[in-house]
Order: sequence, then C-alpha cells, then structure tokens
Amino acid sequence: MPKERVFRKNYIFIVLVVAFLGYLIMVALDFSPYEQTIIRKERIGEFNTLYVTEGSAGATTQNTYKYYLYPSVKTEKEFLADVRDYPSVLFTSDSNVQMQLKGRYLYFTVKGTIYSFTNQSDSVFIYLNSTPF
Repeated sequence: MPKERVFRKNYIFIVLVVAFLGYLIMVALDFSPYEQTIIRKERIGEFNTLYVTEGSAGATTQNTYKYYLYPSVKTEKEFLADVRDYPSVLFTSDSNVQMQLKGRYLYFTVKGTIYSFTNQSDSVFIYLNSTPF
C-alpha cells in the first residue's frame, strides 16, 4: 500500500496559489488612476447628448478632455457607469474647444494635441478643424 497513488495536499495548495495570483493580476490590470468628471452636457438633436469630461491621472499629468455622443434616452448616471467602455468622439488636451451646431452638423475647432477623433455617428455629422497652437 505505500506505493499506491493518492491525491496529495500539495497539489491543492498549488492550485489555490495560482488562482489567487490570477485574481491579483486581474485586479491590478483593472486599476486605473484616471478619473473623469462631467464638465459640460448639451443636447444635440433629439437622439444624442454631448458629454464633455475632464480627465485627470494625477498631479503630474496634464488634464485631458473627452467628448462623447451618448443616447439621450439614457441618464447621466448610466453614462458615468458606461464611460470607461464607451468610445469617445474626440480626445484632446485643449480645454477651450469651440463647438458649433448647425442643424445635424457639429463642428469642433481644436487648438492643441488631438489624441483621437472619430466621426462615427448615425444622426450627427461631425467636422474637425485643428491647429497645433
């Protein structure tokens, strides 16, 4: 009987340690010091609301500004819950972006760094004018 195979307690310990390390890695990857606050909210047409958020990652980084076109039927609380996973229309370092709405056309004038821009909206056409300074 001494040579019979049995399940050893060491294997259970190893499995638990690997599972715990996996959980720690998952929590560490989900952590982000980037905080966003809504600084402007404007209704764009009957289907969309434009949210402007100011993002800060700490005292040593420059603030960034994201512009979101979000469905008007949803509330501000729903927007804040979805903001991490929802794509922004414009992501810039300029705090004084000029916006102009003419019918279904939305014009952005940006002076500064543009990190990303997308014109993928069904009900509003978005145009961008930019200068580096």
